Amino acid sequence: MTKKVFRIGGMSCAACVGRVESAISSVKGVESAEANIGSCTAVVSYDGTRETEKAIAEAVKAAGYSVVSDDREEAAEEAEKALSAQFRDLIIAIAFTIPLAVLSMGPMLGLFEPFLDMFPYGVLQAALCVPTLIAGRRFFLRGYPALASRHPTMDSLIALGATASVLLGTYSLYRIWQGDMDAMSGLCYDSASMIIALVSVGKYVEARSRYRTDDSVRRLLSTAPDEASVIRDGVETRIRASDLVPGDVMVVRPGERMPADGVVVSGESSVNESMLTGESMPVDKRPGDTVYGATVNGSGRLEVRAEKTGEDTVLFQIARMIEMARSTKAPVASLADRVSAVFVPAVIAIAVACFAAWSLAGRDLQFSLTVAISVLVISCPCALGLATPLAIVVGTWKGSEHGILFKTASAVEASSKADTVVLDKTGTCTVGEPSVRRVEAEDESELIGLAASAESGSEHPIAKAVMRHAAEAGAEIPPLESFSGRSGYGISCVCGGRRVLVGNRALMEDESVEVPDLPDAPGMTRILVAADGSYLGSILVADAVRPEGPEAVAHLRSDGLRTIMATGDGRSAGEAIASEIGVDEVRAEMRPGDKLKLVKDLQIAQRRVAMVGDGINDSPALTQADVGIAVGSGTDVAIESADVILMSGDLRCVPAALETGKAVMRTVRQNLAFAFVYNVICIPVAAGLPVLFGYEDAVSHMPMFAAAAMSLSSVSVVANTLRLRRFRPKALPAERGRRPPP
Repeated sequence: MTKKVFRIGGMSCAACVGRVESAISSVKGVESAEANIGSCTAVVSYDGTRETEKAIAEAVKAAGYSVVSDDREEAAEEAEKALSAQFRDLIIAIAFTIPLAVLSMGPMLGLFEPFLDMFPYGVLQAALCVPTLIAGRRFFLRGYPALASRHPTMDSLIALGATASVLLGTYSLYRIWQGDMDAMSGLCYDSASMIIALVSVGKYVEARSRYRTDDSVRRLLSTAPDEASVIRDGVETRIRASDLVPGDVMVVRPGERMPADGVVVSGESSVNESMLTGESMPVDKRPGDTVYGATVNGSGRLEVRAEKTGEDTVLFQIARMIEMARSTKAPVASLADRVSAVFVPAVIAIAVACFAAWSLAGRDLQFSLTVAISVLVISCPCALGLATPLAIVVGTWKGSEHGILFKTASAVEASSKADTVVLDKTGTCTVGEPSVRRVEAEDESELIGLAASAESGSEHPIAKAVMRHAAEAGAEIPPLESFSGRSGYGISCVCGGRRVLVGNRALMEDESVEVPDLPDAPGMTRILVAADGSYLGSILVADAVRPEGPEAVAHLRSDGLRTIMATGDGRSAGEAIASEIGVDEVRAEMRPGDKLKLVKDLQIAQRRVAMVGDGINDSPALTQADVGIAVGSGTDVAIESADVILMSGDLRCVPAALETGKAVMRTVRQNLAFAFVYNVICIPVAAGLPVLFGYEDAVSHMPMFAAAAMSLSSVSVVANTLRLRRFRPKALPAERGRRPPP
């Protein structure tokens, strides 16, 4: 069986997942289908034939959706066009909703008197509502078919609420035309416009987030060079990288990126593989060593025999892992969507039952219709729709105040549920660049000065660390007279008339320099220094732990979270950092696929995983995790793949982000409770309950009461949500993030 990710167009909420899965699963040759609303994709296991792919596309189309092109560029163009159209519709909805709300609510609030007769005034409101209805057509085109197929969605609620408001408004307009000025209270065109405009904002933000996430994969693949130099028939030729075939000998000069995966056949150099491993130290390469596409060559010229090209390279494998992880992630369904399957049919049933009951009781059509429409208006999903997005807006603003950016509403929800935190080491738990930790010598100033002089001709990160330490220590740096770099060994040079060696033990043995037995230095690189044939001492270099790291981990553990550090380094280096930072577990020698597997294994064990990283190599795991958290100083691809961005790089923002998520979701649940309790109380009233207690005249004012009650429910949600502005994560210092509210 072949497993493939299909991009699905038209998915709008969690209820769409079941319809897409059902449609695809019904196709002959399909073994399984798993749709994902978060990425608008479906992972399908099928027999791999063209006929089955065509049948899948037809089944999806018959269900009311579409299969987007496999071509990444074409799919990107389609997504950009769809996003632009959605933004245009949003602007239209807002532009006509604002003046309509002013016209409708102004006289009610005593701000001004209607400047036209009642009927023209009502016609003007109806006219302003029409463009908004057109701009929100997608809610009707999706909501009603979903309702007809007995799979109601949030779109169904929006479509019903807007339609009920328009019908009531039109009926009231007719009554005004007949001379009944009391019907002014039934003009609900503003309610229809407000519903569409408010929900359209959230839908656009969601669509834009999906587009940016897809863009992260395109940006990752763009790191591969477009051209390559190859030797064919003894002549060096420049060709397109897409024309490379296994067996081609590529020429890679200093500073260039590898066009494909391969094996070094000639030359020596150091290669920056941080995009794969996340480790800041370049790796020395000599004949027989493997190099990977898009990694950066250092200071030497290399000839590399291509082994894997195009979509077979490790770079494309990482891209596929990101896409697959995003597509198979269990969708974080909105609570509002989960209850809509019961809520919408119940409201419709109540409205129909009320109409029938009052008609059978001898009431006229106007009375019965007024009651039925009042039920639909009062149960309008305005408060239900505001409950989550408003809390998300305030909560995400509160997070941004502390340098925490949540990219989606589902990221906030997932942050509130995390119980396990996986931390990448380099650049996350550490600062991401080497620094001198200790100098062991009788004359430290002399040693560091000679070493800095020797390293002044190198661009290696360790060389920069030594030179930086020498400058900070104020050491005298003699002039460099000659320099010879020996890949895999170190440096031989002449500094201030002295022959200096800086490198590893193999260099010293090759130059017959006696070096005493030295103690192990877990997690650190030891650089040996000799001058004129005599051993002077050593410099210990390591990636330093972030100063706030231990405090951040302590907060995580105090909140009951399990902490795991994952690193591409060896176990001794990993455990050395872990002992400083205080994590519960260490997983060493982990490649991108290993980190992805770690996250999946934890999820299989029913853990809710937050993955914290900063490199391209972390991207698959960041995407697979329930919530991916990227350090803002990390790579663009990691940032785009993650759900939460820490702009400051302060590790204490990790527990602060999880605290913020819990506070926001607590408020969301309270808001939803307000909305549901409101419906439980108000629907019976709108159904005509006051009449049973002798308040006959109440029915004529019921639409006005319904609109006011709907507004009151929204005010309650807003008031409760604004309490979030006083929230402060306990993991962050009190002086941080203090600034005036927007």
